[in-house]
Amino acid sequence: MTKLISLTVLAALLLACMKPSIEMAPSADPIIERLRWTTWYNRDSPGGTGDWEDLRNLRLAYPGQICPSPLDIQAVTVIGNIPAGSTGQNFYAFNTILGFICLNADQPSGQQCRDYKVRFRCPCRIPID
Repeated sequence: MTKLISLTVLAALLLACMKPSIEMAPSADPIIERLRWTTWYNRDSPGGTGDWEDLRNLRLAYPGQICPSPLDIQAVTVIGNIPAGSTGQNFYAFNTILGFICLNADQPSGQQCRDYKVRFRCPCRIPID
């Protein structure tokens, strides 16, 4: 009965994160690591110098909501949810170190950056007792 309760608790913890990636950490305590996407963030608009959805400013605007070391990033347009890579625009940054930055000065023919939203894929670590 105790084993069944332990398995039920473990299953509930595992369901707390989505998109699994199971790994055994090199430590003495085994860990199950699962990945989850954050919510979408749209902190800036493309007026001024461009659309700055950079990690530094996102972390200031949304403290504690983005993991310290994201494993992936997605960016789509706010209108239409078009993947950033399919828009034909140039990006100053589109990575898990800086986040997403589209500069108006980098766009051809004086175009302005589109308005983008971003999300990050983060690990969710659950210790196994």
